[in-house]
Amino acid sequence: MRSIVVVVSLGLAACDSGSPGSGDAGPGADGAAGTTDGATGDAAAGLDCSARPLCVTFDDLAAGALADGARLGDLRAEVGDSGSLAIDTTRAYSGGHSLHAHVDGGQRGGGRIWAEGGALFAPTQRHLYGRFMMWNQSAASSVHWTIAGASGVVPAGSPAAGHTTTYLYSAADDGKFMAVFYDNQTAQDCWHHSDEPIPVAPPGDAWTCVAFEADADGIRYRLGIDGRDVPSFAVDTTGDGCLNAPAMTPWYGPDFERLYLGALSFHPMTGPLDVWFDDLVVDTAPVACP
Repeated sequence: MRSIVVVVSLGLAACDSGSPGSGDAGPGADGAAGTTDGATGDAAAGLDCSARPLCVTFDDLAAGALADGARLGDLRAEVGDSGSLAIDTTRAYSGGHSLHAHVDGGQRGGGRIWAEGGALFAPTQRHLYGRFMMWNQSAASSVHWTIAGASGVVPAGSPAAGHTTTYLYSAADDGKFMAVFYDNQTAQDCWHHSDEPIPVAPPGDAWTCVAFEADADGIRYRLGIDGRDVPSFAVDTTGDGCLNAPAMTPWYGPDFERLYLGALSFHPMTGPLDVWFDDLVVDTAPVACP
């Protein structure tokens, strides 16, 4: 089975004003406890991608801005208005390159990369684990901006069969992580707030490892930060509430066929948002933080 190993120059829809997740199933298409168990961490000196179905270090990609729709193999760039996405040399967790997403202050937009196809999503998956390194410049916030997510079509046998749904890992207006679910067909738009702050790197200049688990069969989201689980983020079947559906409507999981990473705000930011990402690893078994 061919692995997506990107060590070259690139590495991965706005909702309405009251909606955390709408339009987030992918360009043109429209969680985690247990993230550290049984896996071996990779040192900052160099990420071993040899056995990973999706592993992106950005190190051999040419530095510079990425245009909306730019492709590199199974990866695609999405760049919104009032923002940018680039392979950057300002900082990196390992090697010399990372992915930099920017959103202008007072605006909505930004950028992210999408992974689809390849070894990880051929066939589609029901249970994903992953982790990435994140360096966030400031505490700028909006009603909702997304960090990572995975989407696909709900299989037969589910009440939501045939619907495109998305599991999102996001930042809420209180500056804390939030789990979000969206169903493109019904506009079921649900959320669950956590107590975990979005990390801000300065003044310590520290990278943060964000680990996640998305379990469609169990309808579970999980989140881990620097090797520790975040219980307040955990989602089991439902969250805190929904738009366009009863609050307790299950968050029916899809056959995951694509995944994104970046920073894209659905609402005007309180200030400029600059986030760097590095060393993305996604697998069907737990992935540890370094």
